Amino acid sequence: MSRKSFVLYTEWENTFNRLSNELAGELIKVIFDYVRTGEIPQIDNAVVDGVFSAFQPSIDRNISKYDAAIEQRKEAGKRSAEKRKRDATTVESRLRTSTVSDSVSDTLSLNGESVREGANKVFDLQSIKEQLLSDELWKESVCMQSTLGVSFISMLPAQLDKFIAYIVSIGEERSISNISDAKRRFTYWWQNHGRKEVQDENKQVYTVPN
Repeated sequence: MSRKSFVLYTEWENTFNRLSNELAGELIKVIFDYVRTGEIPQIDNAVVDGVFSAFQPSIDRNISKYDAAIEQRKEAGKRSAEKRKRDATTVESRLRTSTVSDSVSDTLSLNGESVREGANKVFDLQSIKEQLLSDELWKESVCMQSTLGVSFISMLPAQLDKFIAYIVSIGEERSISNISDAKRRFTYWWQNHGRKEVQDENKQVYTVPN
């Protein structure tokens, strides 16, 4: 392992001072090589070899502390990264669960409201009739479908009264909860009941004289 630093003790200063500059330089090079590579270099000088042997236990202890500190920092960094990842996953999961829960809750609430509203909706006869008669596009459309043309416009109020009476007579007031239902049911009623009744009323009875 390549190390960027090591401890050089001040208590070694006296030993260095007793060495010649040449031997002191060789000793410091030996120390640097050992710290960098972890291997004891070839030492030819007995004095340098003896001094290095005296310094080596202290150097080894500090190398061990250094390596342990590096491993601790790595492990701490790894744990921190894993914790951040878990926290992010937990937050994301909570947000997703919260969003889904809110969505389901809103949907159930809306659907529940809609169901209750539909179930409690009262068939407002006058309101349905007024809304249909105020819808010009629908009146034009229903006139064309009636096969009677524009003359059907004058007949429409009375036909709506008959349609409403028919719905009430069969007990289906609550089956019409909105204006679209009313339009659809009126078309069905006209095609299957109203038109036949009008046609029967318009039939002329001829009397053959004796």
